[in-house]
Parts: sequence; C-alpha cells; structure tokens
Amino acid sequence: MSLLATLLGDAPAPADAARGAGPRLLAYVADAASAALLNSAAPSLLPCEVRTGDILSAVRDLARQRSPDLLLVDLSGVADPLAAMEALAGVCDPSVRVIAVGDSNDIGLYRDLRRIGVTDYLFKPLSRDLLEGALRAAGAGAAADEAPGRLGKLVAVVGARGGVGTTTVAVHLGYWLADGARGRTALVDLDLQNGTVALALNLRPEPALREAVEAPDRVDDVFMERAMVAASDRLSVLAAEEPVEDVIDIAPTAALSVLNRLQARHNYVVVDAGRAQGGAARAALEAASIVVLVGDASVAGLRDLVRLRAAIARRSGGGRLVTVLNRRGAPGELPAADLMRTLGEPPEHALPYRPVPLAVAAGVGEPVFRHCRRFREAMERLGADVAGQPAAQDGLFRRWVRR
Repeated sequence: MSLLATLLGDAPAPADAARGAGPRLLAYVADAASAALLNSAAPSLLPCEVRTGDILSAVRDLARQRSPDLLLVDLSGVADPLAAMEALAGVCDPSVRVIAVGDSNDIGLYRDLRRIGVTDYLFKPLSRDLLEGALRAAGAGAAADEAPGRLGKLVAVVGARGGVGTTTVAVHLGYWLADGARGRTALVDLDLQNGTVALALNLRPEPALREAVEAPDRVDDVFMERAMVAASDRLSVLAAEEPVEDVIDIAPTAALSVLNRLQARHNYVVVDAGRAQGGAARAALEAASIVVLVGDASVAGLRDLVRLRAAIARRSGGGRLVTVLNRRGAPGELPAADLMRTLGEPPEHALPYRPVPLAVAAGVGEPVFRHCRRFREAMERLGADVAGQPAAQDGLFRRWVRR
C-alpha cells in the first residue's frame, strides 16, 4: 500500500470543536473561474475558504498550519500529480478528505488518484452540479464520525534491557519522522513517573496524560491537544512526571484509546515502550505496525535481545519487527562474528557509540544528530526504513562485519 493510501482518503474528521480554528473546507484553485464558482457554491454547503494557488501552494501552507476537514487542490499544470499528492500526504493530518481538480481528462490519472485515496477528481471547467455533488459527498463522509478512518502509523520502540538507549532511539526517530519525513508526529512516553522523553528534549510535560489514561471516556481531541507539548512545528510530545510514590497502572484499553486518538491526527505516533513490562506497553507492541527493538552487543544485551525478539514474534499482532543495535563500538561489546552467530542474521540497523555528542545534546535538550554526522546518517537510514522511504543501502553494521 502506498504512503498516500495510508495518509489520505476515506477517513472521518473529528468534530468542528475538536478541529479548533480553521475552515471546514480549504480550497486551492489556480484560475479565477473556478474560484468564483467555489465562492458561489460552497458556502451554502459548508464553511469554506478559497485561496489562489495549486496543490504545491497547499503543501507549502499546510506544512505551517492546521489541516482542514476537507481539502480541494488544483493539479492543473503540475508535472507529476502523484508525486505532489505524496508531498501533500506528508503535511496533512491522516483524517483529511481530498478532492482534486485539474485540466487533464485522463481516466488513468482519475483511477490512480482514487486508488491512493483521493475522494474525487473533477475535470475543468468545473460545473456547479458536479462540484456541489462532490462537496456534499465528501462533507457527509467527514461528518460521519462512526465511519472507520485511516490512522497514522503506530511505531513502538522497546528496549531489550535497561541502558541500551531505548529513549534515545525513540526521541531521535520521532524527530526524524517529523523533520526528515515531514510528517506530523506524536512522541509518547508510557512511563508516567520516570520517563525521560520530555527531559531529553528540554520540555516540561503537561499534567494531563495520567488523566487521559485513567479516565479515557472523558478525553476528546481538544483535551489531547492541550495535553501535548510542541517540540517543533511537526513534533509533539505526550509525557508525564507523576509522583514516584504513587501506584499507577495503565489499563491496556485506556492506552490504546489514547494512541488511536493520536493516530487519527498524526501521520506517525512513536511510543517509548521502555522494556515493555506493563500491560499498556505490551498492548502498544501488539497494536503497532512497526516494532523497533533496541539492544546492544554486550553479553547480557545480546542474551536479552534474542529472548525479547522471540517473545515479540510470538505475541505480535502482525506488525513488522526492526532490530536496532545501539551503541556500536562501545567498550566490552562482542565481536561481530559472535553477534552474527547468535542472532543468525545482521540487525537491520546499527547506531554508533558517541558518548561525547550524546552528553552535549542531553545538556542542551537537542537531538544528537545535530552534533554528530555519523549518528545522523545512521538515524536517517532507520527513519527512512520506518517511513517506507528509500535510503542509503550500506548500513553501519554491514560495514563493521566486512572489516
């Protein structure tokens, strides 16, 4: 399934109150006649705003602002409409319904757009009847909250044991998906008392995550938006710092309710599941489309990596398992030949041991890849793999094995 099929198309939009500010319909058309028709026909059906521009204008604007419930974009004159749709998918909420208009009367283009999830394609010059019909159909679908929607990709990051850098991987993966893949990303720390995701980014978490998981029936999209802290224009963090003396037991169903709500509003939801020892973390692993298993090449780390990999394979809900060897080059690690003999195959990714840049980054609350080129390159490969994008083929571990 293509990226667009995952991120666009037949998905319900949250209620208007949950959307906050912004039009119900946002339209981009390149010609005056289409703009005039939209301004005449659309307001009687739903609140709207019409802007002059094409799909590339929409990509530029939506990279900086909230997505509407319904989006109409103009493909006229665009050399590669499908590539433009791919770019749009990277900046839109997964729940957005998209109508395309254009000057190409090509049945192949129509079929391609429908296949990737575009609600409708209208050929110019636009007729009032066809336009109103498309808007009614898309608007009715957007209002149907009970209809099943397309959700953003859920990625669970789990450590084979403590100290292998699970949070480091989760934080940097979230940053890359937001910055490199240009997707709206939520980063969730399921350790409500001792988690360090917010700390790693020099953020103070809002005191709302506990309420969200203890009373999920009282949570709506407005509540979730206020509970999250922005780390960048595309990356938001949901974390907590609850008293260590409290007993907190997150019900798996409550955790999944929160994660599903986040998936409806984000392209990616990255969960720091720690060592997956609680029911909520295990539920996240089973629900995830990708599980990133982090370990190192120490004797104990390798033992636990093998055990947890087998356990995840038995319990997984069908998600893909990606193994990451962290802290490659650290003192006391096993030789590559021994690691290969134990694992049976190389891990998909390896991240270099760089204690000085890590310490510098931790001190200022920044991603370490701003201070270390090799770590950045390794994270780019991992992030591209998770996002389903092409990346450099020659990974760090494979170069290490060949030495």
